[in-house]
Amino acid sequence: KQWYQRRVRVIQKLAEMVPNCKDEMGTKRGPSQNPAMKSNCGVLMKTVNFIQELQIAHTQVVERLQEQNQVLVEMAKVREALKKCEHENMVLKNQLKHHGLEPMELKTGNGM
Repeated sequence: KQWYQRRVRVIQKLAEMVPNCKDEMGTKRGPSQNPAMKSNCGVLMKTVNFIQELQIAHTQVVERLQEQNQVLVEMAKVREALKKCEHENMVLKNQLKHHGLEPMELKTGNGM
């Protein structure tokens, strides 16, 4: 009897945790089966479905995080390349000034 009560408590906790499961407890009745057994089975099936949905969502989140990390790595590479180009540009401007030439400033607009 204790194992049955423990099982019922666990199923009740599941019903509270899983969306749309509270309705399942004690609502399904049929002449051929124990109503508690049918509702317990319904709660367990909804719990299994909910866990499967969570697993799929988790996989999608992990994939998005991996994609985001790849983008961050690429952005870091681009930033490093930009710094290198800016430094090279500064060196070239200084060389022009050293030879008595004034570097032209390019005006950039919205259309590039």
